[in-house]
Amino acid sequence: MCGDRGLEEHLETLPRNYREAYRRACQRMAGRDPRIDAETAGVTYVELGEGKGRFEIPLLNQTYEILWPGLEIREAGSDREPSLVVQILLLHYLLTSDGISLRGQWVSFRDLPDGRVYYPAFRAGSEERLQARFGQDVAALETAAERLGGRPAAMADHAFVFQVLPRLPIALLLWEGDEEFPPEVRLLFDSTAANYLPTEDLAVIARYFCTCLLRAAG
Repeated sequence: MCGDRGLEEHLETLPRNYREAYRRACQRMAGRDPRIDAETAGVTYVELGEGKGRFEIPLLNQTYEILWPGLEIREAGSDREPSLVVQILLLHYLLTSDGISLRGQWVSFRDLPDGRVYYPAFRAGSEERLQARFGQDVAALETAAERLGGRPAAMADHAFVFQVLPRLPIALLLWEGDEEFPPEVRLLFDSTAANYLPTEDLAVIARYFCTCLLRAAG
């Protein structure tokens, strides 16, 4: 498990009223058909009878359960409640997902809708942190990637694709430095990423992913 509460320590570059965002997300979920939301998001919905049910949503190496219709969120197999930020991300994923097929076309964060607006926060919170840790330590990256289920990809000098959410992959690319250029890390998204989370949330979930990867490296 990643330990998602560490995510909230680094959100000063993305100011937001999280409690209000959570309240609004819960309001928007009311009256929706959970079976349709599960289908478009690519997640499991378990019918529990009498109008009740349970979403099961994998987020990297941890599965979360969202009870319907009360929307209580917990880690699968326990009563532990995730951080408020993770709860919002999971609800926004259900709300935003439209079921479009992934295109297999990788794009930078700046190429996403409004990506240039959020890019400075995204770059500082994600790519720069990974570059500082793994730029000179490819072995640590390979270890961390294996622990988080990253699949090697034929891009850059070293690259891995991670299934962050069922229909939200992120690719990590690392170019080793030389006498002229320093190492460089880039994160890429499928071109459909904004069909599954708003761009601002993509910056937040990228930061979450980076926190998990850094912890997996030890």
